[in-house]
Amino acid sequence: MSYRARFRALLFSLLCVIALTPFAAARPEADSVILFIGDGMGPNQVEMAAGAIGEPLAMQRFPYSGTVTTCNVSGRITDSAAAGTALATGVKTNNGMIAVSPDGRKLETILERCRQRGKSTGVITNDAIWGATPSSFVAHVGSRGERAEIALQMAKSGTQVMMGYWTSELLPTSKGGKREDNRDLISWLSNMGYGVVYTRQELLASKSLHLVGLFDDGPQAPRLADAVTAALSRLGTNRRGFFLVVEHARVDWKPGDPSGVTQDVLELDQAVAAAQHYALGRGRTLVVVTADHETGGCTITNPEKLRLLGGVKESAEAIAGRLNADRSNLSQTMSQDTGVTDLTPAEVERISTAKDPAEAIGAVLSDRAGVKWTSDGDHTAAPVRVFAFGPGAARFAGELDNTQIPTKIAETLGVAPFPKR
Repeated sequence: MSYRARFRALLFSLLCVIALTPFAAARPEADSVILFIGDGMGPNQVEMAAGAIGEPLAMQRFPYSGTVTTCNVSGRITDSAAAGTALATGVKTNNGMIAVSPDGRKLETILERCRQRGKSTGVITNDAIWGATPSSFVAHVGSRGERAEIALQMAKSGTQVMMGYWTSELLPTSKGGKREDNRDLISWLSNMGYGVVYTRQELLASKSLHLVGLFDDGPQAPRLADAVTAALSRLGTNRRGFFLVVEHARVDWKPGDPSGVTQDVLELDQAVAAAQHYALGRGRTLVVVTADHETGGCTITNPEKLRLLGGVKESAEAIAGRLNADRSNLSQTMSQDTGVTDLTPAEVERISTAKDPAEAIGAVLSDRAGVKWTSDGDHTAAPVRVFAFGPGAARFAGELDNTQIPTKIAETLGVAPFPKR
């Protein structure tokens, strides 16, 4: 055999070996992932928001979509802790448990796996950062009620960007917080080099690459899209890529209030659109949108009536808050805030005499928008949706379980196998 022939045979053999190695099988399609979780956002909550504006949401325009089952390890209706753990670790657990197995074993999360591979990481929520869903990616405790311990673990986690609401579990009782160990985690984070911001203005002005956002409800708080954009400007500087998880927690808080739920889903979708725009410009970035569970048993009886919600810009609670003590300004308030100018006598009576006017306003708007709720704030076992855009997005089409979400993310990033069993 000639030298050239032997060289070609050797080269062919080497290529075959490389093609069959685990490294090649795990070759990354993307180097970064942005995972959105709508807490309580079932399929009909998504459809309700789209119907309100009369066009598909940004997430619904993604090229791939599927359905996701959400039950906990016992096959029962999940809470946010068990669902968050499944989405973060690929392992089902009991309700209330945060990134630990039913027998209490610590479970590696996809965020931790990414950080071990040199990627930057971030967590954003409009709940407290020690809430069940965001903490499932960073902390490990037997009960979601261990809030002080969760906050401590998150502060020590090395996560580059953390944004959420309130400060109680980060401050000692001597400084108005709830910590009984006298630790001031905010000062500790600041000393570790984190910029700490409390308002949208401070967020936009901050130059810190490591960032903690701690906001309060009100006009000075950033929109979720603001927080996502600020996080991406920092995480995207890492040439190895990043993993960012973003929760919109408040869809879960407003069952029975179609206007409030619609506004929350639309706010999440604006953040999704911002992330998609970023991913288009950057490349090699996968965007996934899903939910931890459905809340409220939302059903739509007449999609054509949903357009009424497009004219409502406030939650039922906010509308009720503008009623005077005797509710004599009910008709005027409903006209201004909802566009409903023809309240029936029965509807007026229902809201005027209700112990909870917000609940009554939500019920009236639900009836008029063709929306029904089968549970009063309870989680349900209804499958949720998943939408995906970018490299690896086709993995998320079809019927999935929530434990498959982090596995497919790991495969796309080339950090599989995941999780470790």
